[in-house]
Amino acid sequence: MFNRALLSTRTQLSRAAATRNLHATPVPLKSATEKVSEVADKLNKSFGKGLASAIETGEEATGKTKEVLGAKKDEAADAAGTAKAKAQDTAQTAQTKASETASEASQKKNEFAAEQRSK
Repeated sequence: MFNRALLSTRTQLSRAAATRNLHATPVPLKSATEKVSEVADKLNKSFGKGLASAIETGEEATGKTKEVLGAKKDEAADAAGTAKAKAQDTAQTAQTKASETASEASQKKNEFAAEQRSK
């Protein structure tokens, strides 16, 4: 009886081992195509967000540059106007002094000519 019990136990173990080898894999919920499609979609969205962020940063930089250049342009125009006014004043002063000097030279020439005649 002990032999039969041992034999039946071995038979049961071998049957259990045989049934363990047979197993079913779970059916995948998504196909490979669907998974690839999802990964591509996520990649596309993240890439698009990165590009949108870069474009916004570029637009902000462009706006700031325009503001700075506009202010510098106004400053340059003011400086040019001031320089032009100073140049005109200097030119007028130089012209006045040149006229005075020419007048004095003409006067001295006349005086010299008068001295030469009287000699």
